[in-house]
Amino acid sequence: MLEFRSPALSDYSSFAPFFYDEGELSCEMNFISIYIWQKIYENKFYMDEKTLFFKSVTDDGEGVVFSLPYGDLDYGMGLIFDYCKEKGIKPNLWTSKGKRFDEFLERYTCYQINEERDNFDYIYNRSDLAELSGKKYHSKRNHISAFSKKYNWSYHTISKENTDEVLRFADKWYSDRGEDSDAGLLAEHEALKEIMKTDIDLKLRGGFIRVDGKIVAFTLGSPINSYTFDVHYEKADAEYSTAYALINREFVLNELGDFKYINREDDLGIEGLRKAKLSYKPEILLEKYSLIYVGD
Repeated sequence: MLEFRSPALSDYSSFAPFFYDEGELSCEMNFISIYIWQKIYENKFYMDEKTLFFKSVTDDGEGVVFSLPYGDLDYGMGLIFDYCKEKGIKPNLWTSKGKRFDEFLERYTCYQINEERDNFDYIYNRSDLAELSGKKYHSKRNHISAFSKKYNWSYHTISKENTDEVLRFADKWYSDRGEDSDAGLLAEHEALKEIMKTDIDLKLRGGFIRVDGKIVAFTLGSPINSYTFDVHYEKADAEYSTAYALINREFVLNELGDFKYINREDDLGIEGLRKAKLSYKPEILLEKYSLIYVGD
């Protein structure tokens, strides 16, 4: 019987051989992304020297779904099939577009493939977000210009010296939005405190905006691979809502010069969030799929 357990921050380095893949762009190839949402989806993992895969609950909380295995695909699929046969459940899967999915399509014909638009990742050219040039970013430049005329602001890199101050800002942001009644916000907030306070090197990069000395926006993320960076958090004070455009540009400009792509994850099907993410003109809308087992 396979033994599954919840990810801990101490697992970060052991995930790296499976996750740090130059051929994948999905936020599901990022340990921190998996860690943040583990309580919402009850993410538990199995790992040995050949494979890594996750077992999660479905969105309705009534079923079980597995990640497409990382590492040795056929070996991992064999373990999933055996486990599901023993448990009397279907080996349904989730995955994203990429080389693992291409490999899966070549070998397994016993699945119905469904696109999951609400889960598509928004991936941008780093140069587009840093420069905001051309007509398509006219409104973004206007937001930043108006903010700069109205406020005396400065950009700062998140470091050990200012982590507590950033977390105090985050505490207020989540409290103001009623995290106690929103499981997603609560999971985000709890994970943020854990990953920012750990001594484990999680390759995090972050930045924040001050206005007249106080923090009004911050962002935080980590690499997916050597050329793709994943933004996990981006929050701004409601009183300074146009600071979102500013922190987005300044973070990319100051911290992410060594990356080609910026993954800003999905929109969860939230109309306002989808509109905002589309307004930045993604280079790639990375498809995600549910793979429903229909038999041999």
